[in-house]
Amino acid sequence: MSVFPIFIKASSNLLALTSVSVYIEDVKEKNQIPLNLKIKVPTMKSPLNLVKSLLAVAGVAAVSAVSAAPASAAFTFSNIAGGDPVGDAYVNSFTFDVFNQGASVLFKIKNSGNAAASTMFIRQVFFDDNDGNSYLSTPFANVDNIGPVTFSPGPTNFPQGGQGFTTNYAFSRSGPGNASAIQAGETLGVRFTGNYNNVISALNSGALRVGLHVQGLPNDGSDSYISSSGNTENTPEPLTMLAAGAAVGFGTMFKKQRAQAQKAE
Repeated sequence: MSVFPIFIKASSNLLALTSVSVYIEDVKEKNQIPLNLKIKVPTMKSPLNLVKSLLAVAGVAAVSAVSAAPASAAFTFSNIAGGDPVGDAYVNSFTFDVFNQGASVLFKIKNSGNAAASTMFIRQVFFDDNDGNSYLSTPFANVDNIGPVTFSPGPTNFPQGGQGFTTNYAFSRSGPGNASAIQAGETLGVRFTGNYNNVISALNSGALRVGLHVQGLPNDGSDSYISSSGNTENTPEPLTMLAAGAAVGFGTMFKKQRAQAQKAE
């Protein structure tokens, strides 16, 4: 969740709005994203006109702030052809989202659970970044986890590998028990240094893949899954055209108001 504080700076004439400063602060990450807007507004002779101006410019700022929220994309997993079919019926329980964090990307791997296999859990997560482009680097696990999830690096052996899956990064639940694995309703966050657009493109093409090893299936079974090519949901980058259009619209309105005020004088 993000909040959008709006700071308004006025000139010595309290009825003339001169500029707006906006920043977004992500409550979890504590990162502030500055957005600077400067909009000239004619001197207002009425407090009511000042209020209208404040609301109008704050509206432009809010549009810019909301449109600058980090982009994200959602992905699903597929069964491994010719592999162990014991977990094929539960593949839709596992998904992951990728979030744009500037110079880094955050993977959030989720287990939504399934009543028919209530004990299943994700024990290991693997990343195949082996097409020669190295989309990911500098991994850091356990970012914004949901639940008592704790993972640590290794091992690198992806069960039922197949399909040319080569492990570059691997994480497994920590500790001797399974409480730290990704149980139903829980999420693991893994952050990498990487370019968001390049990472999403590689995931969509299959050049970059994510693998899961799931245990606790019925009859003590286990199975593995590989991410599907093509994201299921994509939140676009900042809507700069929308903000620009709003600014132009308000500018035109202020120009008309000023012309009308000059005629009345």
